[in-house]
Amino acid sequence: MSSPSLIPTFSTAVNTWQCDENNHLNVQFYTEFAHEASASLLSHLGFGPRAQRAAGVVTRPDDDHVRYLREFRVVEPVEVHSAPVEVGERDLVAYHEVRNPAKNEIAATIRRRIACDRAWPADFRARAEAACIALPATARPRSVGQLSLPDLHLSQAASVGLIEVGRTQITPDECDERGEFLPRHQFGRYSDGAPVLWNHLGFDRAAMQERQEGSVVVEMLNHYRRPLRAGDLAVVMSGLATFTDKTITFTHFLFEAETGTLAACAEAVGMKFDQKIRKIMTFPPEDRARMEARRLRL
Repeated sequence: MSSPSLIPTFSTAVNTWQCDENNHLNVQFYTEFAHEASASLLSHLGFGPRAQRAAGVVTRPDDDHVRYLREFRVVEPVEVHSAPVEVGERDLVAYHEVRNPAKNEIAATIRRRIACDRAWPADFRARAEAACIALPATARPRSVGQLSLPDLHLSQAASVGLIEVGRTQITPDECDERGEFLPRHQFGRYSDGAPVLWNHLGFDRAAMQERQEGSVVVEMLNHYRRPLRAGDLAVVMSGLATFTDKTITFTHFLFEAETGTLAACAEAVGMKFDQKIRKIMTFPPEDRARMEARRLRL
């Protein structure tokens, strides 16, 4: 009998509008790829969207861990291959391998925990367990997962040093078929607020762009706490948790503004990026001293 293996679950190509100031695919779209691949994986195992609706169950992402390994540029093809790596009574951990087939390389790895509002059907669980593979070592957390992110209320955010980097309203086109805020757009809110945070830490983003310096995220861990819905008001509060001479770890807290409840929180490991030679930059002592003064008090 052959051993379980990854199956194709998603394919597309990179569009110009999906790319950021570094002229590569923005972080939020990797999450979108994994979201669609997750639905395809569950369907392959016999419990896709139609089967879930017929059974009256609801599945949601519980957390997403992403390692961004290589860039995607405009028009490059994208393929996702997936498999379960862990199956519980009411949750399943999926591994998604995001590939660039034109270069025969892995561009990202995504580990998603999917939660179900009731126990999985027995036949689905049996198929999922039979299809499990071991999580590759390259997909395991490297620089995230060590922080204990508290279940903050919005009223507490400023007291630990978080600053507001985004205040918006959730629109229907950003939501799924149940009207719940899609994971891609949660990551998009973090990405949109990142320049504000860099500026807060004393980095002039406009001047960086003139020097052809950007920033990149190499790893991210997002915890989905409570769903946001179309029409909700959202606030992102962010800050600096820790840093090294080449990396900087941000934390992002996404709140529902009216009640102040926490909807999601994330760790993101970023770096300065020389856009001319496509290489990571080192933080000089003066940058590190300035960042030390602005570290969070979590």
